[in-house]
Amino acid sequence: MTRRPARVPPRIVPPGPAARRAGSVSRNMSIALLGNAFPPLVALFSGPILAQALGVEGRGAVAAATAPLALVVTLATFGVPEAVTWVVARNPHLARNAAARGVLLLTVAGLLAMAAVAVSAPWLSGGSPQVAQLILVAGLAIVPNLLVGVLRGVASATQTWRLVAIERILTSSLRLLVLIPFWLTGTLTPLVATITVAAMPVVGALVYIGRMRTLPPRARDLPPVARTSGLLGYGMRVWIGAISGILLSRIDQVLMTPLAGTYQLGLYVVAVSVSELPLIIHQAVRDVTFVNESAESVDDRLSASARISTLLSGLAALFLGVTMLWWLPFLFGEDFRPALPVAAVLLGAVVLGTPGSIAGSGLSGRGRPGLRSVSLTVACVVNIVLLVVLSPVLGAMGAALATLAGNLISSNLNLLFLARVFGISPLTFYGLRRRDLATLARFLRRSTSRFTRRA
Repeated sequence: MTRRPARVPPRIVPPGPAARRAGSVSRNMSIALLGNAFPPLVALFSGPILAQALGVEGRGAVAAATAPLALVVTLATFGVPEAVTWVVARNPHLARNAAARGVLLLTVAGLLAMAAVAVSAPWLSGGSPQVAQLILVAGLAIVPNLLVGVLRGVASATQTWRLVAIERILTSSLRLLVLIPFWLTGTLTPLVATITVAAMPVVGALVYIGRMRTLPPRARDLPPVARTSGLLGYGMRVWIGAISGILLSRIDQVLMTPLAGTYQLGLYVVAVSVSELPLIIHQAVRDVTFVNESAESVDDRLSASARISTLLSGLAALFLGVTMLWWLPFLFGEDFRPALPVAAVLLGAVVLGTPGSIAGSGLSGRGRPGLRSVSLTVACVVNIVLLVVLSPVLGAMGAALATLAGNLISSNLNLLFLARVFGISPLTFYGLRRRDLATLARFLRRSTSRFTRRA
């Protein structure tokens, strides 16, 4: 297949120095993996606490209240955090300029989003006054959550993955530490749970204060990509895909209450928490891949990352799928046993969507986020149609099947676009090569060595 040159804006400075400061790719992925591991692992403890203290209906009410927050935090970004990451990864000396413009844009967007959530709360609550009140409470955290995204984007772009990991560890641990006393004293209510889930991510902003102070001074002569119009230009191309992506992952939880009720939502939330565990690996690889591809595009590295990530995610999903028959009812209670088959379908969706998701990071890093957005948009339309058709009939299982279909479509479209524009065969993203095992062995040795030295 003939390789077509991609039209990507030129870098203002060579990416070499930033890449050298970053250290090895394996080191960055190790740190990102550690940071990504904490939220879902903590959820294994906080999830049962919420489920047993609140019951299926109460757990569903909290999910109904916080799902709009998660949805809006993505909808209101307009792709600005990703644009900031892309610009800074390519031009580190523009970090302060890009961050300042990103904060301003998202403050305005967040205020508008809060108003939209307040207006739509009666409908999103399914007519429940209690849930509507919880939605309004969670909506107060929209602006702070948006601004944390910009700070995280700058840290990722400058390859300060240690701070990103600390932020995720801190926020997830604090959520658990706050919930436990209320649970032990029998005072854990849907309101307390909603405030805790919504507010804890905001604390993560404290981690980045020191890093922001050390950024280079603002540049006076800004290239177009670092100006407000440039950030919005790249961001809007990412944003369309981000909207579709968050709809693929969150719209089911937002619509589940009016479509199937809070009971089915309670089951679905538990199944989702299980399926998110293999994403620990996938998201770490995806995040580092985006930054690396933004700085320097390497075909073999991109496809190898996808293959290794798929292998590890598949092994993790297989282990979880077999063992959850025992530990899921034990941790969450027998009332949540119907979530088992739903979790199995969602685990399959995560693994099957991994190769194309890494390919999507490659598209965005190489300056073609619009193609990734097309893939996600098509998948989103299919997902919503299937959700509306299947959820009233099959409940949580209907939503899981809709997610599976959406993941398959978006994954394969990303691979197709990457092949047409950059000439990379989709087949290179599947299977396993001998060099992949060697790369994985080196990664494990280095990670073990670092852990041993620190211990």
